[in-house]
Order: sequence, then structure tokens, then C-alpha cells
Amino acid sequence: MRIGIDCSCVAKPERTGVARYCASLLHQMPHVLTDDERVTLLYRVSRLKRRKWFERIDDPRFSVGLMNERLVRWAPRGIDVVHGPDLRIPVLKGVPAVSTVHDLSALDLPGIARESFRERKRETLQIVTDRASIILCISEFTEAALLTRFPAAEGRTRVVPLGLSERFAPRGADEVEQVRSEFGIRGRYVLFVGQISARKNLGPLLDAFIALRQQPNFRDLELVLAGPVQSGGDDVLRRVDADDLQGAVRFPGFVGDAQLPALYTGAEAFCFTGKAEGFGLPILEAMACGTAVIVARAGASESTAGGAAMVVEPDDAGELADALRVLLERGVERESLIARGFDHSAQFSWRETARRTVAAYRDAVRLGVPA
Repeated sequence: MRIGIDCSCVAKPERTGVARYCASLLHQMPHVLTDDERVTLLYRVSRLKRRKWFERIDDPRFSVGLMNERLVRWAPRGIDVVHGPDLRIPVLKGVPAVSTVHDLSALDLPGIARESFRERKRETLQIVTDRASIILCISEFTEAALLTRFPAAEGRTRVVPLGLSERFAPRGADEVEQVRSEFGIRGRYVLFVGQISARKNLGPLLDAFIALRQQPNFRDLELVLAGPVQSGGDDVLRRVDADDLQGAVRFPGFVGDAQLPALYTGAEAFCFTGKAEGFGLPILEAMACGTAVIVARAGASESTAGGAAMVVEPDDAGELADALRVLLERGVERESLIARGFDHSAQFSWRETARRTVAAYRDAVRLGVPA
């Protein structure tokens, strides 16, 4: 079996979300392939200018190929199954396809995406439900959201959760202090990791932070929002300026995996308040680094947390402030959460994600192209 994987999404220096998923999957696949299975890492011709960021796997079963899907459609010959890890399926006539659906937040949450983007998302999802032999959903929440809007996909979906890298583990005091110094963090801090965007619902977190800072015991508290600023993120920046929080809110931008474990380790608490997360990988990363976690009662976050996090209503800043206060006071509940977080996060691995994904490729070849 020769597998083609559209890796175009990884061709960039700052890998978040889908790019991290794709790269992590690729690096575990050599452990789960048979000797006679081959993988071609496909990149769109438009990504050639980014070729220095192409992922290459040091294994003779892996090769790199180019494809074009515009005026002239072509790709390496002999591919038996093709995977679109970023939803979109490469157009290879007569070849069974697998697609990964991460979330439908652009469709399900009003006001977080432009109508043109929403329409493109709908069109792509329709193509996937028409053409994919198997549709991988990263959580039961995502699977349910997909089937609600596209019931024709019934019977072709399967849930394959994301994994967790072994690099996410508690770091020593020196490494934590180095990261704090680099990002200008002086006091205790609450952490968020992800896109600074409308879809992450950061307003209630800012409200809760402001309320805590007004109390004498928390005047030194800082808020670290780590991630790239994307659609709707400018509103968060303006809010920080308007409320005169520049000295208390840090925006380190994208933080790579080399520094991220120490940033998690040093945090008093990690907050994840998005309303339609497809999975919420930072939840597990924070737990694995020994950080107490708070998540929203929305999307897949509560399920991903698996009973090892405090759960709050996504728009209730008062409830979030109360939960943060419990964790900042470093009581028994905090220690219990941390212990449960270690146990829960240990259940996830990228190798298992890769094993189940390769099994889906084999099944797609057996099933063939949908009628």
C-alpha cells in the first residue's frame, strides 16, 4: 500500500493546531507501518517557496512529492489512498480518500469568521462528505457536530483522538526561571496557550483576571496569552490597552515546543475557555507538565479534560474567577487536580493516534471510493 499525505499545512515555521497534528502523526508513523507500506509526503506546488520547512522523515519507506490541483492536476503515480489531515482532500481521481475533521467552530459559533470563510468551509465539508471513504474526527464532539450538519457522512466517521508528546513533562526551576525572564514575567501567572482570536473566547478570562487583580492577595498576578494573533485577536489587544493592563498581560506570541513545557510548569493555572474546541490539545499538555487546569463546559474541552480539570460556564467570568482563586490559594483541590491530570494525560500518545490512522488507510483501500 502506498499512502499519500497532503503535508502542505506543515510548511511554515510556527506550527500550531493542524500543523502540529500532521507533523506529530508523521513522526510516529514509521513505528506502525508494515515493511511493504510506503508514504509519499505531498506538498502543493504553491508551497515550494516554503520548502525549507518541508517535513522529511528519515526512513526509506518515506519520500517527498509535489502535487498541483489548479489548472493542471497531477501528483505522483501509484498512490493507493490519500489523506487530507487539514480537512481538504487532494484531488486524485479514483483514489480512496481519508480526511481529518478538527472542528466546525466557524459554522457553529456566530461572529467568529467572515461569511466568505464560512462558505468555503461549508463547501469543503460537503466535498469531504461526498468523496471521503473514511472521515476521521478528533473527538466525539466533532463527530456529532459533523453528522448534525452532514448526515450523509453517517457510517464513514470514526473518532481518533490526538496524542501527546513525551516532551511535555514538568521542568526544573532553572528552566522555568529562564522562560519567565525571556518573556518578562515577574509575578505569579495564569496561562492560556492557543490562537489569540475570537474563537478562543478570551473576554471572560480577561474579566476574571481583572476581578482577581483588584483583590489585595492577587495584585502581583499576571496573565500570559501565548499564541499568534489571528482573526478577532486585535479586539483582545485593544481591550488590554483600554483597561490599562499592559504591565499585567503578556503576549509572548508563538511559543515553540522547546520552551512551552517550562511555560506550562511555571503557571499557577491554565485556562481554556473556548466554546467549540474540537479537542483542546493544550489541556493535556498543561496537565502533563503538572499544571492545574480550568476548562469551559463547552465543545470537546470537558471530555478531553476527563474529570481532571475544574469546569466552568464559558461566559461566566465570576465563576471563572472563583475557580482561579481556589487554584491560586494552592489548597488540597489544586493538588488533587494536578495528580489526576498526570494520570489522565498519560493515556494519550501520538503513536496510538498514528496506529489508528494507518488502520483507517487500510480500511479505505478495502472500501474503495464511495459510490
